[in-house]
Formats: sequence, structure tokens, C-alpha cells
Amino acid sequence: MCMEFDRITDSSVKKIFESLIQSKVLINMHLTGTKYDQLTVMTGLRRKLGRLHFLLGYPDGFVEAASGTKSWSIDYEFTGSDGIPYMFSSTGGEIYGGQLSIPFPQFLTRKQRRKYFRLEAPDGSMVEFKFNQSECREKVVDVSVGGALIALVCFAEGDREKNPFKVDDIIEDVVLSFQLESSETRIKIKKAKVVRFDKGRPKARTCCGLEFIEVDQSEVKALTDFIYMYQRKYLRKRIRPDI
Repeated sequence: MCMEFDRITDSSVKKIFESLIQSKVLINMHLTGTKYDQLTVMTGLRRKLGRLHFLLGYPDGFVEAASGTKSWSIDYEFTGSDGIPYMFSSTGGEIYGGQLSIPFPQFLTRKQRRKYFRLEAPDGSMVEFKFNQSECREKVVDVSVGGALIALVCFAEGDREKNPFKVDDIIEDVVLSFQLESSETRIKIKKAKVVRFDKGRPKARTCCGLEFIEVDQSEVKALTDFIYMYQRKYLRKRIRPDI
């Protein structure tokens, strides 16, 4: 199934690391391929050969644990000021001034915490939209009043290897359609924003998370009514809140 994580990249990573340094947040580090786990703190940033590195307070026993590895491969986890778990990984690094100097990761992952219930969509639920003059029709995996997760099935077929859009792209005139018995409910979303990509759904190269950012109140009410009715009638035992 698709993992419930946001991906954080670019300048946002640096801002989060600067906050970790200022707040002296404890970071759990695990040297992959070993049983080495240790708590440490991020102490600063430096630039080497044009690439940013972060500095970690030297953890006890690290050199001994890493002595049999050619390149350090480390997994990290910490809890942010928002109370949400963050994770990232790194490869490489060196001892610098009695500390560990580690190249910046390409991204962080953050567990999502939503304010809406997420409901697995009925079979046959679809989303339609146009993007870059292409007409798209994709499967809706799950939906809430605030957004939806869609499976990019058609983009997994043929030679279409790349995602049709990227995080923060805005998609306009989105239409959700839900089949329930002999009736169809259609919801119009004026604007939605791409917030993440996740891999792992069967028959789909990628799952795409959409956040609804502009919706008429009449459409919000229609979607809320549909979710409530579907939950009550069919999926009372299957609905689950995001934590």
C-alpha cells in the first residue's frame, strides 16, 4: 500500500536542520548493516566542495562500529517541533573537528497528520482533469473532504515513464466521480495541488496525493454528504483516521 508520508526537499531541508541545531533535538541514528543505534544532536552546518554537510556530535563507539564499512550508510529519525516523526538517510561522511560531517540528504520524509478522515474509495471511482493539454482519467484510491490519493495507472502503461507533474503543481477543473449501486456522484474541484508521490500500489507506477485548495461550498457539502453516506452504508468498519 502507499505509505502515508510527505517528502520534503530543497531549502525546506535546510530550514528544518537549522531548527534542529537551535533546539538541540535528539536524533536517533542507525548504522545500516550493523546493530549500532545511538542518540546524538545536530551541531552545525558546513559546506565542502560546493555541497552542504550537517555536523553531528560524535556518538560513542561510532568509529568502531563503522570500521568494516567502506562508506557510511546511516538512517535517522527525530520528532519535529510539530510532534510528527521525520526520517532521512545519508551515505558517506567523515570525521571533522571531532564530529561527524555528513552530506545533506536529498529529502526528508514526514509522517502525515491529517485533519480529515480518509475513506477508501468505492470500486470504479475516478478522477478526470486536464494537464499540459493532456486529458487524464485516473483511479481514486482514497478520498477525504480535504484531498484524494489517486493511482496514476495510465501513466504506468506504454513508454510514459515520467510523472505527468511534480509536487506543488496546480491542477484545475478536477472532477471526481463515484459509482454507488446505480447512481453516480460527481464532485467538481476548482483547484487541487500535488502534495506528494508514493510508490507501491498494484498496477500503478505511482500514487499521487492531491490537496483540494479551491472548492465551492456546495461541492464541499456534496462530497461530505457522499462520504458520510458511503461510510454509514458500506464501510463503517473500514474507515480509519490519519493520526
